[in-house]
Amino acid sequence: MASLLQVFDGRSRLTLAEISRQADLPRSSTHRILQRLVELGWVEREGYQYSLGIRMFELGSQVVRRDRIHRASLPFMHALHRLTGLTVHLSTLVASDVLHLERTGDWPENGDSWCLGARQPAVHSAAGRALLAQLAETDWPTLAFAPPATVYGIHTLRDLRRDLERVRDRGGVAVDFQGCGAGITVVAAPVGPSGSNVRTALSLCGPVDALPTQEAGEAVRMAAMDIWYAASGMPRRSRRTGGGVSCPLRRSDRTPVPSHE
Repeated sequence: MASLLQVFDGRSRLTLAEISRQADLPRSSTHRILQRLVELGWVEREGYQYSLGIRMFELGSQVVRRDRIHRASLPFMHALHRLTGLTVHLSTLVASDVLHLERTGDWPENGDSWCLGARQPAVHSAAGRALLAQLAETDWPTLAFAPPATVYGIHTLRDLRRDLERVRDRGGVAVDFQGCGAGITVVAAPVGPSGSNVRTALSLCGPVDALPTQEAGEAVRMAAMDIWYAASGMPRRSRRTGGGVSCPLRRSDRTPVPSHE
């Protein structure tokens, strides 16, 4: 069952033959297991194609909802999106990738790597580098330096070390300028102070000409700390009431971002 479910990672719909081949299981065994998964609601069948079922979403949602950082982040993410018009991601480090736990905003519309539940290599994402900068190099996961999407990306370990030094110089804020995609800038900050076993990062994503990195970096850093204090149950004198975010970046300060708001 686990082998079959893993086949759907990154794929929406598959036929019986495709699943059998990808899972390296006999067709008869694959069909029998799929039938049971359909009965459980873990897989759905439409014609000759199979896809993950709603029960998988329900189970996954329970995992995310019990995370205190995720619960605390939602009002601050929505406030940050309203103030900036930029897309906000909450991401966590999983092995050598970052996994997007939550997303607020519609841009970019294309690209599976930006979707809720999608992964990006940690070395090629601002969120990943914001988290790696909080760790001693001996505590890093085994990192893969696959070719970046653009010439602006991280190519080598030397590039990564140099970038992480810049992250630390900015107080933990990572900036990815078109490294993860042409025309896209992302700024990210860890959710929590250094030395607190930080595993989650908050990021702002927008078009290059619509995201002033210094102001966006300060906005995301402040929002990330607000989330940390809210999740920890500790008072923060500077936090505004009503779930607001102290954000220096306003919609009027930048070029409008394409959106379906």
